[in-house]
Amino acid sequence: MLVELIQRAQRDSDPEAFDGLYLLFADRVFRYLLARVGDADLAEEVTSQVFLRLIEKIDMYRIGPRDNVAIFSAWLYRMAYNKLIDVYRQERRLHRVALEKAAHVTTGHLLERVHARLDFEWLLEKLQLLNEQQREVLVLRFVEELSIAETAQVMQKSEGAVKALQHRALETLRRYLQS
Repeated sequence: MLVELIQRAQRDSDPEAFDGLYLLFADRVFRYLLARVGDADLAEEVTSQVFLRLIEKIDMYRIGPRDNVAIFSAWLYRMAYNKLIDVYRQERRLHRVALEKAAHVTTGHLLERVHARLDFEWLLEKLQLLNEQQREVLVLRFVEELSIAETAQVMQKSEGAVKALQHRALETLRRYLQS
């Protein structure tokens, strides 16, 4: 299905193919960006810019012989990361908005939702204490659930470097959580 959507987008600039790609990946890109910036409005804005960029650059993507989902995901996350850096360069500052605007945390009973939102907000605050690469590796591995290989591809690092970075990030986060 993904390969077909990409081919239709590349070959015909099919709006329905781009809609399909958006539906498959927009939530993941938004969550990735939200975890990076802690600002729902900025994450939404950058997500839309990423998909506009996807429309412009879809012809540059080369369909691989296997595991296109992982390769395309890595390519899209890298595009999101690059777009976020562009936004930071333009704005020269990080915006912070209350996490209440990102109410996509969980469903269920009201009390469970409140606890989940508070836990998520608390975790996001702790993630902001990590350096950029540590935060990125944890978001990719545990929020986006990418494999070590996929994370290495997104971050343009070796798998060994990703494992070491993940270990250091978890140790640093553990220390922050205990204090």
